[in-house]
Amino acid sequence: MKLGQFVEMEYVGRLETGEVFDSTDPKDLENAKGPLTIIMGAGHLIKGIEKAMLEMKVGDKCELDIPPEDGFGKRDAKLIKLFQLREFKKQNIVPYPGLKLTLDNKMGTVISVSSGRIIVDFNNPLTGRRLAYKIKINRIVSDLDEQIKGLLMFHFGKELKYSKEGEKIVIEGVPDFAQERLRTELLTYTVFKTVEFIGKTDGDIDEKNDQESNKSKEK
Repeated sequence: MKLGQFVEMEYVGRLETGEVFDSTDPKDLENAKGPLTIIMGAGHLIKGIEKAMLEMKVGDKCELDIPPEDGFGKRDAKLIKLFQLREFKKQNIVPYPGLKLTLDNKMGTVISVSSGRIIVDFNNPLTGRRLAYKIKINRIVSDLDEQIKGLLMFHFGKELKYSKEGEKIVIEGVPDFAQERLRTELLTYTVFKTVEFIGKTDGDIDEKNDQESNKSKEK
Protein backbone atom coordinates (compact mmCIF):
# COMPACT_ATOMS: atom_id res chain seq x y z
CA MET A 1 0.00 0.00 0.00
CA LYS A 2 1.06 3.61 -0.56
CA LEU A 3 0.52 6.78 1.41
CA GLY A 4 -2.49 8.73 0.16
CA GLN A 5 -4.40 5.68 -1.11
CA PHE A 6 -7.99 5.00 -0.10
CA VAL A 7 -8.02 1.39 1.09
CA GLU A 8 -10.91 -0.87 2.10
CA MET A 9 -9.85 -3.09 5.00
CA GLU A 10 -11.17 -5.39 7.71
CA TYR A 11 -9.79 -5.81 11.21
CA VAL A 12 -10.42 -7.17 14.68
CA GLY A 13 -8.60 -5.78 17.71
CA ARG A 14 -8.18 -7.67 21.00
CA LEU A 15 -6.74 -6.89 24.42
CA GLU A 16 -4.16 -9.09 26.16
CA THR A 17 -7.11 -10.91 27.74
CA GLY A 18 -8.48 -11.90 24.33
CA GLU A 19 -11.43 -9.52 24.67
CA VAL A 20 -12.51 -7.87 21.41
CA PHE A 21 -12.53 -4.08 21.82
CA ASP A 22 -13.00 -3.10 18.16
CA SER A 23 -13.89 -4.87 14.93
CA THR A 24 -15.37 -4.29 11.51
CA ASP A 25 -17.23 -7.64 11.72
CA PRO A 26 -20.80 -7.58 13.14
CA LYS A 27 -20.17 -11.13 14.39
CA ASP A 28 -17.64 -9.65 16.84
CA LEU A 29 -19.41 -6.41 17.74
CA GLU A 30 -23.09 -5.68 17.29
CA ASN A 31 -22.58 -2.11 16.06
CA ALA A 32 -19.83 -3.00 13.55
CA LYS A 33 -20.66 -1.86 10.03
CA GLY A 34 -18.45 -4.10 7.91
CA PRO A 35 -15.26 -3.28 5.96
CA LEU A 36 -13.84 0.18 6.57
CA THR A 37 -12.39 2.62 4.05
CA ILE A 38 -9.36 4.55 5.33
CA ILE A 39 -6.74 6.87 3.85
CA MET A 40 -3.16 5.71 4.24
CA GLY A 41 -1.15 8.43 6.00
CA ALA A 42 -4.14 10.51 7.13
CA GLY A 43 -3.97 9.42 10.76
CA HIS A 44 -6.92 7.06 10.49
CA LEU A 45 -4.91 4.14 11.87
CA ILE A 46 -2.64 3.58 14.84
CA LYS A 47 1.04 3.54 13.95
CA GLY A 48 1.51 -0.23 14.26
CA ILE A 49 -1.25 -1.06 11.78
CA GLU A 50 -0.22 1.53 9.22
CA LYS A 51 3.42 0.44 9.31
CA ALA A 52 2.33 -3.13 8.58
CA MET A 53 -0.05 -2.12 5.80
CA LEU A 54 2.69 -0.20 3.97
CA GLU A 55 4.36 -3.59 3.42
CA MET A 56 1.16 -5.35 2.30
CA LYS A 57 -0.80 -5.68 -0.92
CA VAL A 58 -4.44 -6.29 -1.84
CA GLY A 59 -5.68 -9.62 -0.51
CA ASP A 60 -3.01 -9.91 2.19
CA LYS A 61 -3.87 -10.86 5.77
CA CYS A 62 -1.72 -10.19 8.81
CA GLU A 63 -1.68 -10.78 12.58
CA LEU A 64 -0.02 -8.05 14.64
CA ASP A 65 1.22 -7.75 18.21
CA ILE A 66 1.30 -4.01 18.88
CA PRO A 67 3.12 -2.47 21.88
CA PRO A 68 1.78 0.75 23.46
CA GLU A 69 4.25 2.99 21.64
CA ASP A 70 2.83 1.81 18.28
CA GLY A 71 -0.75 1.76 19.58
CA PHE A 72 -2.41 4.42 21.70
CA GLY A 73 0.76 5.54 23.43
CA LYS A 74 1.87 5.55 27.05
CA ARG A 75 -0.18 7.09 29.84
CA ASP A 76 0.47 10.83 30.26
CA ALA A 77 0.08 12.17 33.80
CA LYS A 78 -0.55 15.64 32.38
CA LEU A 79 -3.86 14.38 30.97
CA ILE A 80 -5.21 13.61 34.45
CA LYS A 81 -7.04 16.76 35.61
CA LEU A 82 -8.65 17.95 38.84
CA PHE A 83 -12.04 19.70 38.75
CA GLN A 84 -14.32 21.19 41.37
CA LEU A 85 -17.78 19.68 41.83
CA ARG A 86 -19.43 23.04 41.10
CA GLU A 87 -18.14 22.87 37.52
CA PHE A 88 -20.19 19.70 37.01
CA LYS A 89 -23.26 21.07 38.78
CA LYS A 90 -23.35 23.97 36.29
CA GLN A 91 -23.86 21.39 33.53
CA ASN A 92 -26.28 19.24 35.57
CA ILE A 93 -23.78 16.36 35.63
CA VAL A 94 -23.64 13.99 38.60
CA PRO A 95 -20.08 12.60 38.51
CA TYR A 96 -19.18 9.07 39.61
CA PRO A 97 -16.13 6.84 39.02
CA GLY A 98 -16.26 5.34 35.54
CA LEU A 99 -18.44 8.08 34.04
CA LYS A 100 -17.34 8.94 30.50
CA LEU A 101 -17.92 12.53 29.45
CA THR A 102 -16.69 15.37 27.28
CA LEU A 103 -15.10 18.44 28.86
CA ASP A 104 -13.45 21.22 26.86
CA ASN A 105 -14.04 19.13 23.70
CA LYS A 106 -11.99 16.23 25.12
CA MET A 107 -13.26 12.77 26.05
CA GLY A 108 -12.43 11.72 29.61
CA THR A 109 -13.29 9.22 32.34
CA VAL A 110 -14.01 10.14 35.96
CA ILE A 111 -11.63 8.13 38.14
CA SER A 112 -12.25 9.68 41.56
CA VAL A 113 -14.95 11.69 43.39
CA SER A 114 -14.02 12.94 46.85
CA SER A 115 -14.72 16.00 49.03
CA GLY A 116 -16.08 18.07 46.16
CA ARG A 117 -13.09 17.32 43.97
CA ILE A 118 -13.33 15.30 40.76
CA ILE A 119 -10.37 13.69 39.02
CA VAL A 120 -10.82 13.04 35.28
CA ASP A 121 -8.46 11.02 33.12
CA PHE A 122 -8.29 12.25 29.51
CA ASN A 123 -5.93 9.49 28.39
CA ASN A 124 -7.43 7.14 25.80
CA PRO A 125 -8.81 4.06 27.62
CA LEU A 126 -6.44 1.92 25.55
CA THR A 127 -3.37 3.97 26.48
CA GLY A 128 -0.59 1.77 27.78
CA ARG A 129 -2.21 -1.47 26.57
CA ARG A 130 -0.60 -4.08 24.37
CA LEU A 131 -2.94 -4.90 21.49
CA ALA A 132 -3.42 -7.80 19.08
CA TYR A 133 -4.89 -7.16 15.63
CA LYS A 134 -5.89 -9.28 12.68
CA ILE A 135 -6.15 -7.22 9.51
CA LYS A 136 -7.00 -7.87 5.88
CA ILE A 137 -6.71 -5.57 2.87
CA ASN A 138 -9.68 -6.00 0.55
CA ARG A 139 -9.04 -3.49 -2.23
CA ILE A 140 -7.90 -0.03 -3.25
CA VAL A 141 -10.86 2.35 -3.53
CA SER A 142 -10.50 4.43 -6.70
CA ASP A 143 -14.07 5.58 -7.41
CA LEU A 144 -14.59 9.15 -6.15
CA ASP A 145 -18.09 8.58 -4.77
CA GLU A 146 -16.91 5.49 -2.92
CA GLN A 147 -14.03 7.52 -1.48
CA ILE A 148 -16.40 10.23 -0.24
CA LYS A 149 -18.91 7.78 1.25
CA GLY A 150 -16.12 5.79 2.86
CA LEU A 151 -14.60 8.90 4.41
CA LEU A 152 -17.95 10.06 5.80
CA MET A 153 -18.67 6.58 7.17
CA PHE A 154 -15.25 6.45 8.82
CA HIS A 155 -15.73 9.75 10.64
CA PHE A 156 -19.44 9.69 11.40
CA GLY A 157 -20.61 6.09 11.12
CA LYS A 158 -23.28 7.07 8.59
CA GLU A 159 -23.62 8.56 5.13
CA LEU A 160 -24.30 12.27 4.79
CA LYS A 161 -25.89 14.05 1.84
CA TYR A 162 -23.45 15.70 -0.54
CA SER A 163 -23.31 17.11 -4.05
CA LYS A 164 -20.42 17.57 -6.49
CA GLU A 165 -19.85 20.13 -9.19
CA GLY A 166 -16.49 19.89 -10.90
CA GLU A 167 -13.82 20.42 -8.27
CA LYS A 168 -16.32 21.58 -5.62
CA ILE A 169 -18.15 19.43 -3.06
CA VAL A 170 -20.97 20.55 -0.74
CA ILE A 171 -21.72 18.35 2.30
CA GLU A 172 -24.74 18.62 4.56
CA GLY A 173 -24.83 18.23 8.34
CA VAL A 174 -21.15 18.04 9.28
CA PRO A 175 -20.65 19.11 12.94
CA ASP A 176 -18.53 22.21 13.49
CA PHE A 177 -15.85 20.26 15.39
CA ALA A 178 -15.23 17.95 12.43
CA GLN A 179 -15.29 20.40 9.54
CA GLU A 180 -11.64 21.47 9.48
CA ARG A 181 -10.28 17.95 9.50
CA LEU A 182 -12.72 16.73 6.84
CA ARG A 183 -11.97 19.75 4.64
CA THR A 184 -8.23 19.11 4.93
CA GLU A 185 -8.58 15.43 4.01
CA LEU A 186 -10.79 16.14 1.00
CA LEU A 187 -8.48 18.87 -0.31
CA THR A 188 -5.36 16.77 0.29
CA TYR A 189 -6.45 13.34 -0.91
CA THR A 190 -9.16 13.92 -3.53
CA VAL A 191 -9.65 16.06 -6.67
CA PHE A 192 -11.66 18.73 -4.87
CA LYS A 193 -10.35 22.30 -4.64
CA THR A 194 -13.35 23.71 -2.74
CA VAL A 195 -15.24 22.18 0.19
CA GLU A 196 -18.44 23.76 1.53
CA PHE A 197 -20.55 22.72 4.51
CA ILE A 198 -24.25 23.47 4.90
CA GLY A 199 -26.86 22.61 7.51
CA LYS A 200 -24.44 22.82 10.42
CA THR A 201 -25.06 20.78 13.56
CA ASP A 202 -23.93 21.32 17.14
CA GLY A 203 -22.19 17.97 17.26
CA ASP A 204 -25.02 15.46 17.37
CA ILE A 205 -22.94 13.12 15.22
CA ASP A 206 -20.13 11.43 17.12
CA GLU A 207 -16.85 11.24 15.25
CA LYS A 208 -15.32 7.65 15.23
CA ASN A 209 -11.67 7.48 17.24
CA ASP A 210 -11.39 3.96 16.53
CA GLN A 211 -8.18 3.95 15.91
CA GLU A 212 -7.29 7.50 16.24
CA SER A 213 -9.31 8.19 18.97
CA ASN A 214 -11.38 4.21 19.39
CA LYS A 215 -7.33 6.44 17.88
CA SER A 216 -10.57 6.65 16.40
CA LYS A 217 -12.58 5.36 16.27
CA GLU A 218 -10.24 7.76 17.25
CA LYS A 219 -12.97 3.02 13.19
